Amino acid sequence: MIKQIKTSLFLLSLVILPAAYAWTEADPLWNKTMSQYKQTNQWVPKDMRTQLDAERKDQPSKTAYIKSTLNGWEKQEPKYTIAATDSNWQILPEQKKSAEGINKMLTGLDELKSSLLEGEVKVKRLANENLDGKNLAVFQLSDDGAGKKVSIKVWVHPDTACMVKMDTSMHVAFYADADFSTRYTEPGKEGLCFRGQMQGNIDIQIPFKKAKMSIKQNHADWTPKPVN
Repeated sequence: MIKQIKTSLFLLSLVILPAAYAWTEADPLWNKTMSQYKQTNQWVPKDMRTQLDAERKDQPSKTAYIKSTLNGWEKQEPKYTIAATDSNWQILPEQKKSAEGINKMLTGLDELKSSLLEGEVKVKRLANENLDGKNLAVFQLSDDGAGKKVSIKVWVHPDTACMVKMDTSMHVAFYADADFSTRYTEPGKEGLCFRGQMQGNIDIQIPFKKAKMSIKQNHADWTPKPVN
């Protein structure tokens, strides 16, 4: 089942990516936020822990726990030791292949969101909203047409330009619906705010491959990529 879900998400990314280009002049605060966002992309977490719950019709649900630990670099890109674990994050034997597949799938989703944010996407500033007792600026990016719809809503601290929360919604007709919410850390190393926790749901709608997934992923102990 995990293999079918990975294939479905790959197809979803191919459909969405080409639609991410509709230029508009960005808000100055958004420019600062994107500058910081690009800086954080030069850092990686040393530790990632993922819980994935998957179910298909007439099949028992399955839960996978994946622990990824940074163990080195290859051409400035991180290499992780990836292992399936139990619910207490204790490593299980002979589960590496499955764990690597799930981790690559989630990395692909992160890359998809980055391509939308860093492309020439239409950005709209909304009214400020109060979140966790903070008055935050709110931005929305969207693309809609030809059977697909992508929407990203970002809450930004106006003083630090840090992202506080990002909600992503994707719909591709006859492929999948996906909703993700990411919370960011307070300013830390170099004054940057990193991804803390991501959680979301994916509803695969491809005929004969229909499935639903619930995902939670935590990131910790960020470190900069090595320079060239």
